[in-house]
Amino acid sequence: MRLRFADRLPDTIAALEAPELAEALGGPTLFDLRKAGEPPLFVSVLLHGNEPSGWDAVRQLRHEVERTSVLLFVGNVEAAHAGLRTLPGRVDFNRVWEGREGGDGGDAPEVAIAEQVVSFAKAAKPRLAIDIHNNTGRNPPYAVLTRTDGPTLATASAFADLALLATQPKGVQTSRFAKFCPSITIEVGMPNEPASTNRTVAFLRGLLRGQIAATRIGSFSLFETVARVTAGAGLAVVPCTQRFNFRTAPAGVMLASSGELSAWTSDGGRVDDRFLRVRNGATVLAKPTAIAMYTADVAAAKSDCLCYLLEPREVEAGDIHV
Repeated sequence: MRLRFADRLPDTIAALEAPELAEALGGPTLFDLRKAGEPPLFVSVLLHGNEPSGWDAVRQLRHEVERTSVLLFVGNVEAAHAGLRTLPGRVDFNRVWEGREGGDGGDAPEVAIAEQVVSFAKAAKPRLAIDIHNNTGRNPPYAVLTRTDGPTLATASAFADLALLATQPKGVQTSRFAKFCPSITIEVGMPNEPASTNRTVAFLRGLLRGQIAATRIGSFSLFETVARVTAGAGLAVVPCTQRFNFRTAPAGVMLASSGELSAWTSDGGRVDDRFLRVRNGATVLAKPTAIAMYTADVAAAKSDCLCYLLEPREVEAGDIHV
């Protein structure tokens, strides 16, 4: 696996659906569509191969993308060909962006590719970085950010009235890019649903045109992750728990009807006793807790996490500004 470069986004490529890109591109590809004297918008899609809404939005907006100063990274096309988040035995392409020491990649080729992309993008001085993802669970649209400066909050609030200040997992692209430009992830909804692509198109079109309309402060809610819930063998999920995503679930709400769960802080500490209780083999919340990204997809829960536990963060009117 190696990084490819291209300086055009031809209609022949833009006409392809995500599973067809591996053959056409040959691997992860950075499209350098910059225009002289214009700081680029950095956009990444398909870091997870089964999350196609970002690529579908780019396809719809290909002519506007070509006319604008853009760096476009098309990531895990091999996994997209297989319809998978990540190929078996390979590292998660959104856990490798902090280098060998800061993520899960070790010496994997994805780590080297991420370093190349970061080096190229940092030198280009992007005005903004957007990473586009779908969810594996039912959530309202929301943004993920790793810093809370005015432009980052403004961009997040322009996408949705919910945002998540993420302290984990490590190695995500947004965290690395936030060190040199405003950077957010947008979680646009479930894959292969027209509404997910439509909201991506609307937001991306505004960014391409340089339009960021921040929401009113009273309409914007910011949460912070305080724990990540992982699952072991024998997991049985509770699909109806998805209804509490980005809401406070009362004590006693079931997270798993069977299987061992663990709650982890960003520094690797276990906080099971603080948040979880086991009753008759089921794991329930020990106290009222806001949750997010709860998934009913057992494979996704085992390979990544079952959900995140949150606390609200205060945002003042003066905090959001372009």
